[in-house]
Amino acid sequence: MQEPNLSGLDLNLLTPLQALLEERSVTRAAGRVHLSQPAMSRAFARLRDTFSDDLLVRSGKRYSLTPRGSALLEELNLLLPKVEGLWRKKPFSPASATGRLKLAMTDQMTALLLPDLITTMCREAPNVDLQIVQWHETSFRDLLAGQLDVVVSPLTAPFPLLVERIMPERFVCLVSRNHPIRKKSFTLAQYLAEKHIILEVEPGQQTLVDRPLSELGKRRKAALRLPFYTLALGAVENTSLVLTIPERLAIRRMDPLKTRLVQAPEEIPPYHQTMSWPDRLNADPLHSWFRDCLRAACRRMS
Repeated sequence: MQEPNLSGLDLNLLTPLQALLEERSVTRAAGRVHLSQPAMSRAFARLRDTFSDDLLVRSGKRYSLTPRGSALLEELNLLLPKVEGLWRKKPFSPASATGRLKLAMTDQMTALLLPDLITTMCREAPNVDLQIVQWHETSFRDLLAGQLDVVVSPLTAPFPLLVERIMPERFVCLVSRNHPIRKKSFTLAQYLAEKHIILEVEPGQQTLVDRPLSELGKRRKAALRLPFYTLALGAVENTSLVLTIPERLAIRRMDPLKTRLVQAPEEIPPYHQTMSWPDRLNADPLHSWFRDCLRAACRRMS
């Protein structure tokens, strides 16, 4: 038997073929797939030519399937639902989702968001794994390279990454209870006269604090440089050093018996935490759901 030329096979004929083999009537098959009877007759002729087989043969007043036709019908009943499934968008359910999500955040945002975020994920998407890595100066490049799925950062990601502001924030100063300043806020001159704990978000600087000061031609005195906010909180308690820290983290993590808040000078502006992701993940159901979880966690934090 001559094998069909698959490269020339019109996949649009598969549905009419199934109808013909099941109905065993050109007229009924045409009505079932909304074709005219002449169009179905032409399709039938093409199918016979493609498969080099009659497919249906007259038996009295009815048509019967040839062995080849019977075999094709069995295969079509298995194949067509799978083909249709390629185009049918299945509703997303986090409860049945699987996979791994890789997120880069600063230790500040990890400390603030992780309890809420992991509670939601364990409850709603128990088979999805979450990996959090420390935000780094190369995180945006890693996101573009496909090594990360989401980046939460106080800095704005470059084009072509998608960026969304998810939480407003401002800086405050944390000092020990014994610090000599008694005012509620620092002037810029008072602030610059102090010795500071500097959180190095980028090499050599706490970007959102030191960059605006640099634009004014000013620079802080660094007594201690650390990579993590959580380490710096304890370093303030028994020293005269000043820690400039996001207000939400300070309020949630400070020990009010040992430390107190002083407003930062107005020259240090407020900012926003942003969420960034690549366009290739924008419509993915799992990643869209996870970004919604991050948004919800930020709203609750706000």
